[in-house]
Amino acid sequence: MANLKLSYLEVYTKVGEFIGIPSLTDAADITKAKDIVKRGYRKFLMPNDISTRTSLNPVGDTYRWKFLEKTTTLSVVADTDTYKLPLGFSSFVTPFTHTTPLSWNPTQRSLSFIYEQKSQTTGTGYPRYFALKDGDYDVITGQQYEVMFEPMPSASLTYYYTYIYTPPAPVEDDDVFVGDDLTSEAILECALAVAELQVKDKIGIHNQEAERLTQMLIGKDKSDALVPYLGQMTDGKISEIVRSATIYNQSGTQILPE
Repeated sequence: MANLKLSYLEVYTKVGEFIGIPSLTDAADITKAKDIVKRGYRKFLMPNDISTRTSLNPVGDTYRWKFLEKTTTLSVVADTDTYKLPLGFSSFVTPFTHTTPLSWNPTQRSLSFIYEQKSQTTGTGYPRYFALKDGDYDVITGQQYEVMFEPMPSASLTYYYTYIYTPPAPVEDDDVFVGDDLTSEAILECALAVAELQVKDKIGIHNQEAERLTQMLIGKDKSDALVPYLGQMTDGKISEIVRSATIYNQSGTQILPE
């Protein structure tokens, strides 16, 4: 089904037109336009949230897009304490949580703490701690990350966790960017803002539009992540609870829709 998302080709063609190359036929010109698009993509993926600006933090906090959060599982086996994390892993949102009831979930500590614990004991059991560590580096896939548990697992376990995903760069002309239709429009403006600064040596109207669209999307992203309304709090009790557009009273009897 057709959609309104902009493809990689459409974005770098627009960039080419802006920098004065309306017909991208030369390989060097295409590479130049693509490089600008990738810089604009990085600009969009790491925006500052202006609503968090303070006198001590005039640029605001780096915003973490909800559409870059991924939830997955990690299967742990006995007598193995180190595991590779997925390609594109950037940081944890929600650390490891058991899929079955156990007495605790492991808490994140420094790698030096984990090594210190391992130097003092060789015991096994349910992991109580974990640390993030650098894994292999590959010139194609980049830096990989691993997780190390302490103590050494004594049995097979499965954890849920949520992490920030770093998307790969677009390669093919028909590749699309992360997010929705409005996201691709913001990415286009971010790319044009980079071109504006690189070629015309000024921060101009495209940077303003990129900022406007990005901040609008940050606001939408925040509102989409809000916890749904649960009802009126009276005397310490919630009198009505909304569940999938159906309302129940305190005793659990459905009152709407009638």
